[in-house]
Amino acid sequence: MPDDLILGVDVPAGVLWDFDGTLVETEHHWQAAEARLMRDWGAEITREQQLSIVGLNLTSAIATLAAWAGAADADHDEAGRRLNAYMLEEFRAHAIVWRPGARDLLEEVAQAGIPCAVVSASDSGILATVVDTMPEVFATVVGGDQVSLGKPHPEPYLTAAGRLGVAPRDCIAVEDSINGVASAATAGVPTLGVPFMQDLPSAPGRRILPTLEGISLADLGRLWQELRDA
Repeated sequence: MPDDLILGVDVPAGVLWDFDGTLVETEHHWQAAEARLMRDWGAEITREQQLSIVGLNLTSAIATLAAWAGAADADHDEAGRRLNAYMLEEFRAHAIVWRPGARDLLEEVAQAGIPCAVVSASDSGILATVVDTMPEVFATVVGGDQVSLGKPHPEPYLTAAGRLGVAPRDCIAVEDSINGVASAATAGVPTLGVPFMQDLPSAPGRRILPTLEGISLADLGRLWQELRDA
């Protein structure tokens, strides 16, 4: 940590990162996996439908997909395992692409000694496949299977802040989805929204940025202070 920056005063005491669509470009892989599951049920999925479930937890996503497919008798647990398996195949077949500016900001935050967490709707097994290939900067990873209620419920962000030992308002969340910013907001976490596949509404305690490209640690600290004190 630079000598002139104090955690929880000048910069956030923790940074809580969404994963899919925020750190890395994985949403198109999820869409391929979702389309494959729908075809297993003899159905197709539209672009609009896929956009509507971005950031949704696995349980809710499977229930929604099954309803769209008319698969009333589907075993949701088995379908969730199959969707995750399809996603792992996608990850293993394609190189991970970072979202613009995400890696540079993550590395600057980590070098400053600010604790970081991944807070994702994806299951922890899926996340481990990719997070294990990244720089070792995350103090904890909160997957969708590690909480009782996923995004947009506040539990994922409250869990992450608790694991870091930091008050929610002393953290900042970085999110790309409607469900994600709602989860962070209800947890009381100041939030940067960086839209990817969904337009994000403005709200108190939230700043919408077109990209993380060019955002420095100093910028992050300034934005966090403005949002915390709003």
